[in-house]
Amino acid sequence: MNAKRYSTEFKSSIVTLYNEGRSANSLANEYHLAVQTVTGWVKKAQIIGTDVTGKPVTRAQFNAMQKEVANIDFNPP
Repeated sequence: MNAKRYSTEFKSSIVTLYNEGRSANSLANEYHLAVQTVTGWVKKAQIIGTDVTGKPVTRAQFNAMQKEVANIDFNPP
């Protein structure tokens, strides 16, 4: 089964609606999504801290930074 791909704008609009007070269940029903999809997008968009410049960092951005750091070779030849 192929996974559906949703645009960043669509995901952001769902997260915005959730943050404005709509429930994950109502959004899932209205937009024909799985509740887990909605809650996953909300979780990834959650601000979990700030970077060194004070700019907000989302969970998704933090996870990407962790992957990037994990791929750095600290022992060059």
